[in-house]
Amino acid sequence: MVKRPKKKKNNMKPGTDPHAGRKHAPVAAPAKSPARQTAMQRPAQPVQSLAQKRAKDAWTKIAAAQVENDYGNYVAYVKSLPATIIMSGLGQALAMLKAGASKNNDDVKNGSRILYQHMNDWLCSKWTGNGNPSDILEAITEGHETDYIKAQAEAMEYLEWLKKFAVAFLKSPDEGD
Repeated sequence: MVKRPKKKKNNMKPGTDPHAGRKHAPVAAPAKSPARQTAMQRPAQPVQSLAQKRAKDAWTKIAAAQVENDYGNYVAYVKSLPATIIMSGLGQALAMLKAGASKNNDDVKNGSRILYQHMNDWLCSKWTGNGNPSDILEAITEGHETDYIKAQAEAMEYLEWLKKFAVAFLKSPDEGD
């Protein structure tokens, strides 16, 4: 039978430091890494999240439409487009917008045309598929299914900002002056 050595009893009084009186090697200050230094310094250009970029772009477009004061039924279109995308899909919803832009009615033409252009500009700039498309309808018809799904999700996120700003800053034609 092997005997195990007995553990020393701890005769320390409660609240005393067991390491008091021992000498330790001096600890060097941690070196500042380049990543840590740059994280502490403020960058020249603020880093923006994708949500902030969406909001900024939507605000710029709505402010321009507000100045031009030629946006027709834009508010109605931007309110209904998310539901249309959910029911029909991004491609069909954008095709309906583009078709509405070619009608002769000026209110329909302006609101539909402007919204299509806003969606086209944003979605083309965020297209994850091959190339840098100039027309989102062409890109989604020729692209991969995963790119289409990403574009549809991005469209829904972007529309939230467009809708918020449009409702807040643009008058609907039925509101009057």
